[in-house]
Formats: sequence, structure tokens, C-alpha cells
Amino acid sequence: MKPIVTIFLMFVLSVQTLIAQTDSIPAEPWSLKATDKIVKLSPFDYISVIPTFGADVEVKMPQSTSLQFGAAVIPSFLQYLSSEAFNDYDRMGGYRLRTEGRLYMLVKTERYLAFGLTFRHLIIRDDFAVGMEGVTNEFGMEEFAYFKNVPMVFHRFNTFVDTKIGVQRENENFAIDFYAGLSIRYIKVRSNSEVPAGSGMPERRGVWTLRDGHSLTYPTPIIGLKIGIL
Repeated sequence: MKPIVTIFLMFVLSVQTLIAQTDSIPAEPWSLKATDKIVKLSPFDYISVIPTFGADVEVKMPQSTSLQFGAAVIPSFLQYLSSEAFNDYDRMGGYRLRTEGRLYMLVKTERYLAFGLTFRHLIIRDDFAVGMEGVTNEFGMEEFAYFKNVPMVFHRFNTFVDTKIGVQRENENFAIDFYAGLSIRYIKVRSNSEVPAGSGMPERRGVWTLRDGHSLTYPTPIIGLKIGIL
């Protein structure tokens, strides 16, 4: 997580420097009640790998900046990754929270630079085959005399740190927000489920690795579209 924290601090310092350069520009007193607010929907979320339903609210701030907050649910009945063809889970669902800070350009005011933080929590339930009476064979691999199905719950925590550039066009009623950028993603898997004493759990087959303590960090490009109502 240290690289993610470093990136976040660098972005905050950069935004503070740019805002300080605009201090000489006269500005009207800001108030939450009077400022513009945009409620946004993300069509790509509905057809993503993990279908998600929610909304974001952008609140315009002083000096060409804004803050955006979002919340969403991940309905279990729409998660095709939990189907037999992929992971074969009994149930998978959860929620997502995200926030974002934006700095709009002073000249080309439709363009912006943004830094966002997203937290997603997936709750996965399934019967896992737990090996009993394990022994190590001559090749150093563990073998089991038999397996026992044990109901287990895994928590898959995802933290995304996003840097984006985008264009947002607005009129009196609507806004179209298009962006692209880079996301640094951190995954952590936890389980508090109890297993029989002396048992061992082999690697879970499927698209994802489900093992208590499993973690992974990786970068990925992002592209998105939001439709807003003022």
C-alpha cells in the first residue's frame, strides 16, 4: 500500500500548488447550498465484469475544483462470474464506495485532471472442498485421503487509486463526462470461516484466487463515461 499512499500525497501537493497559483483571481463566496451539483450515472458499470448499480454526485468547489462522491450496490443475482462457467460460487455480492477530486483547466474549462480512490467489498459464499488426513508425497506435494465440503465466506477487498484526464460538457440540464487514465489496484482476501482441525484447503479453482491472506497489486488502464443531471 505504500506506493498508493505516495501517489496520493504527490497528487494532493500538486493540486495545492495549482490552487495557490489562482489565489489572485477574485471569487464569489462559496456555499454548499448554492453551488452546482451533478448527479451522475455510469452506463459501463451495468455491463462490466462485476455489474454494479449506483450513482455519483459531483459538487463544484471554489477555484475551478470539485469533489465527487459515489456509492453503489453489487447485486448477487446479476453476477455471472459466480456462475458455474467461471467461479461456481453459491453467492457473490457486495458494495462499492468512491471519491474523487478534480481540477478543471482555467482556459479550456471543460477539461480536467482527477485523482480518485475507490473501495469495493465483495462477499463470496461457497462450499469449499477441504482435504482431510493430508500427507506429503515423494514429489513434495500434499495429498489427502478424502475431502469434506465446508461452507465458507470470503471477503475480497479491492482498493483502486485512479489518475484520470477527462472532458465534461455541460448545459443547463445535463452533463456528459468522458475520461481515461491509469488505475493502481490492490486486492486483499480475508476469511474468518472455521475449518476442521488438521485439514488443508487446496487452491480454489476458478477465475480468482480465494485464499485467506492472498494479496495482489497491479496497474490497469481505465476508460469511462458518465451521464449527469444538474
